[in-house]
Amino acid sequence: MKKLLAILLTVVLSVATLTCLTACDPTNQTGGKTLTVWGPTEQQETLKTMVASFKEANPDLKDVTINVGVCSEGDAHANVSKDPSAAADVYAFANDQIVNLVRVGALAEVAGTYKDEIIANNGEGAVKAGQFDGKQYAYPYSADNGYFMYYDKSVITEEEAGSLEKIIAKCEQEKKTIGWPLDDSWYVAGWFFTFGGNYSVEYNEDGSEKSVVCTFNDTVNGIKAAKGMAKLASSTAFAGAGTNNDTITSGIGDTMAVAITGTWNAEAIEGKLGDNYGVAKLPTVTVDGETKQLSSFAGYKLYGVNPHSKDLATAHKLAAYLSSEEMQLLRFKNHKIGPSNTKAAANAEVQANPALAALSAQNAYAVAQTAVPANFWDPVKAFGVAIIGGLAEAEYQEKLNDMVKLIVPKAVLDFPYLVGGINGWNKDETPRKEAQKFTTTDPDKKIWTLEYTFAEPVEVKAILVDTNGNGSWPEGNTPNAVIAEAGTYVLTFNVDTGVTTAEKKA
Repeated sequence: MKKLLAILLTVVLSVATLTCLTACDPTNQTGGKTLTVWGPTEQQETLKTMVASFKEANPDLKDVTINVGVCSEGDAHANVSKDPSAAADVYAFANDQIVNLVRVGALAEVAGTYKDEIIANNGEGAVKAGQFDGKQYAYPYSADNGYFMYYDKSVITEEEAGSLEKIIAKCEQEKKTIGWPLDDSWYVAGWFFTFGGNYSVEYNEDGSEKSVVCTFNDTVNGIKAAKGMAKLASSTAFAGAGTNNDTITSGIGDTMAVAITGTWNAEAIEGKLGDNYGVAKLPTVTVDGETKQLSSFAGYKLYGVNPHSKDLATAHKLAAYLSSEEMQLLRFKNHKIGPSNTKAAANAEVQANPALAALSAQNAYAVAQTAVPANFWDPVKAFGVAIIGGLAEAEYQEKLNDMVKLIVPKAVLDFPYLVGGINGWNKDETPRKEAQKFTTTDPDKKIWTLEYTFAEPVEVKAILVDTNGNGSWPEGNTPNAVIAEAGTYVLTFNVDTGVTTAEKKA
């Protein structure tokens, strides 16, 4: 009996050991491999169905185990950047995160046939949303990450829905509210775009910001954007701060007659409004006698492949499959997510969807959400909060300037540049010649060098060129470097002392 128990115990322990090896080792001791794909909570069951379909379509991958995990598109960078090597092999993300994901080494480049298929099968905006620095880094699967207007047709007529002023008047009359997230920078930015505001970002090779330009504080158009927001925020019909998915879906059709949100709330809102379900692009707004169509952000969702994956070939194959026409249609069927694939977007059922039709109409006035400045969201949100709080018109310009100062990073040294008798001491020379730029291998960027050939004796000095392209003299009235005779010299510039020295090459 004891011998039998010992045999049974040995068998149990062996099975347990084998089970642990199989479950705990990502390479799977049985010879197969394990991959993980991350997607948002609400798409988990659909994602599992897609993975099963992928396995069925690829019988050669029968030994590959694919696990499905939860990570929203908006949280991808926050989760992946903690440790890219421990993140999923394939994960969904919102396109405004692409720069930061590339910078932390969390996106594998998409090349060859996969890249060709992305370009051939998706809208131009979606393709570009997956690119950085001329390279493709992601597989687009959604083109509906934007916002538009829902309205209660028992309160607002189709004609009234086209004008913010008419909407405000009607909602005040009927004692209904307008849910517009003016304390959310994603929605606030649209008001600045409406009146011509814009931003641009230039990046260094490592993906860090080199320079940022933002015109939201324009003395004319920035003020008009602020006045437009204030027109809404000062109305008794404005729902106030804290407007979000929950307050919209619970309030619409009851206390709320108009809501600005996206397709993710379409099903809930339609369920509340029934026959009174109305959708449209954003309305126009009139400020200082000028009527403008309100603008918005347009974003995309994509799948990225983790370069740390132990099976990059399968990971790319899976990402391509999850973003295919067939899977985009399944995602639309289950979640009403708007496809980026042009054939899927042309599908009759997709075309007949009212929310996607409204989004499509709004996208004609939207700005693609790409390359957003790193410090964009909090300052823009703060300005919206100030407007909600009743910011006085006399303070608009000051607050706009404060916002932009926070968005645009303080200029820092980009490179020293040689001036002097060789160019007439022109510290503002534009464009600057590569031959006169100092370079450095110093990790602290304190010591910079330049090899330069002089045709005749001359005096020179290095100036400081910042990341905004402005040139300035070193502090302290430092001496010039004297080139006593023609020849090739190695010039050295010390950032701490501001001194340029020259040594003739033998």
